Formats: sequence, C-alpha cells, structure tokens
Amino acid sequence: MFKNRDVKPRKKSYYPFSKNYPSRRTGTTYAIGESRARREKERHANVAYAVALVVVFVVVFAVTFVAISLYERPIDGDYRAQYITADELGGGIAFDLFFGQLSESGANAVLLDYKNESGELCTDTGADTAGELGASAANAAAADTVARLKAQGYRIIARIHCFKDPLAASQLPEAAVTDADGTTVWLDDSARNGGQPWLNPYSETAQLYLLGVIGSAVDFGADVILLDSVQFPTGDLAARATYPGETESTYSRNAILQSFIERAKAQVGDVPLAVAMPLSAALFGDTAAYGGGLFDSAADMAAVTLTRTGLADGAMLGRTAYSADMDEASFLSAATAALEARLSENYRTEGFLPVLEDGTDVSNLENAGIHRYIYLRTADTDTQ
Repeated sequence: MFKNRDVKPRKKSYYPFSKNYPSRRTGTTYAIGESRARREKERHANVAYAVALVVVFVVVFAVTFVAISLYERPIDGDYRAQYITADELGGGIAFDLFFGQLSESGANAVLLDYKNESGELCTDTGADTAGELGASAANAAAADTVARLKAQGYRIIARIHCFKDPLAASQLPEAAVTDADGTTVWLDDSARNGGQPWLNPYSETAQLYLLGVIGSAVDFGADVILLDSVQFPTGDLAARATYPGETESTYSRNAILQSFIERAKAQVGDVPLAVAMPLSAALFGDTAAYGGGLFDSAADMAAVTLTRTGLADGAMLGRTAYSADMDEASFLSAATAALEARLSENYRTEGFLPVLEDGTDVSNLENAGIHRYIYLRTADTDTQ
C-alpha cells in the first residue's frame, strides 16, 4: 500500500563510459550494482573456456601423435618369419609337412618368393606384362596356399627380386644391361657357364615393369614387400657392363636406386616396404653393387642378411672388432648392436629386419634381444 521510499529503484540506464556497459563480445545488459558480480562470473567463464580449449588441443595433439607414430611404425609387432619353398607353396604333402613345422616353430609370418631370381612369379597375374613375358605361373596353388596361411593368422612377406631378372631382361632387350656397344645384351658370366642378363636400373621400361609386379604382390595379399637385388650386377665381368641412359642421366648409380625405392614405396601405399642387403653393405656400403649405401632409403626397413661375407678381420661391428674366429652368438650380438647404432644415424629408414641364413641358430638372435627376423630355412632343414 505504501511504497518504501528508502529503497531506490534499480536503474536500467547507463552511459557508454559506465563500468557495466555491455561488452562487445556478449552484448549483455544488466542493472547498476550487478556489474562486479557479473564481471566475476564472466571472468570465470572465460578462464574455463580457455582451459577447455587447451584440454581439447592437448587431447587432439596426443591422439594425432599416437596415430602418426603407429602409421610410421614399419612393422607392427615382431615378425618371426619362416621361408616357404616353391614346392611347399604349391600345396599337397610338401605344404602339410611345412605347416606342421611352422606351427611348432613359434613363427607368425611366412616369407615367399613372389618373383624369384629367375624372374618367374609364383602366381598368375593375368593379362599384364608379366603374363605376356611368360613370367606368371599358370596355376592358382600359391594363391590358395596364401589364403590358408592368412586364415590361420600368418602374415605374408613377399620377396621380389628386382634387377636380377634374366627372364624379363631376355624378353625386353631394350631394358637390359648391355655390352660396351650399347646393343648386345650383357651376361654376368660366359654363356658356357650359364651367364644371365640383368635389367638395367636406368631403364624406365625396366622400372615400370618391376613397379607393376610390386603392385600385383600387394593385390596378392602381401603384408610386407621385400625387395631384393636392388643393385647393379657385380663380378668379374661387371666392368664390361653398360647401362644405356646412364650417361644422359643426372642421377648417380646410388641415386637411381634410391629413386626406384621411392617409387616402390609410393606403389605399395600403406604396406610396409623392406629392401634386402648383406650386413657388410648395411654397415659400410658397397660401391660396386649400390654406388654407395642403401641402408638409409625410402623403404620402411632394411632387411639385413646377417652373413660374414664381405667382412674383414678388424672391421668394427659397433664397438666390437670382427674376427673370423668369433663364435656365432658373439657375432650376432655384435652385428645387431652395430645395426642399432647405424639406425640411429639415418634419417628415413625406421628399422631393420634381420635375415638369417640356413643353419643359423635362431636362439642366438633371440638371446641378443631381437625378436623380429626372417629365417631362410630349406625344405629338408628342421625348423629351429
């Protein structure tokens, strides 16, 4: 009934210079007297908003970093691979015996020759260049065997011999290494001794053919592609070998091989790529075969055969001097330590995959802390 005259009405008007003038960000209007509390609430809200942005950024960064790390990891987990021969790949009782050994060995992967040293493929690739050259196998046994292995959880490493390919070199003479005259196909030994031609790394025809084979191996179901003989031929007759296109090219011999590996990596996409080389070349390079070294390349991994070939007494394997009378365990321990040190110095290759020759005691490698390897057993060698 009566108004309390001591209580003044809250003002709704203000001037632009007032402390509680609406901010440009919010446009909020409020009465005089509310400004301090409202400003405090807005400050807290702004702080919370900023903290939330920081948290979101950290989470996104962490997830992205982990995803990139997993993507860059060349091979997920340990590969303990056993070699399967062509006879075993063909199925039947040979495969049954191999599979029994495989199950007992603790292996989780199988290495097969998708294209062998003769240039022959293990499967039919259809009406492509390999088919036209007669390089494709006429039956589907290999595909069936691979399907059986993959169904049992085994991963497939497909080895492809590259420039050492007498079949393609004989069928594509324009892509072959030649004698000094530039036209006669060069052989790595006399014809009487079974000399074979090689593909020319400087030949675009040769490279395109090999890239096609690599792509077909991915389609075949390979989990890893292993390139072998990415090199120039060596031996007593290598000095006579001529590589048409080398003189005109701006690429050195090492650079042309590195370029081919880069193209192969683009061809395989997300499938890990490895390049084979002996231990001596991995540690010290090889001018004759590679024009330098291939340990650091666009490939995800260097598949290094742990062989003593090419090592001289006194050669340093990391901090250990090599000697021919080193026992196998000491040699493997020193070799893997040297490769680990070499790996820390390169820029591109993410890891190395040891390759053990037939007869090597796999347990020595396991004792050295290496649980990723390929064992090149033969059909009549007991699995270790």
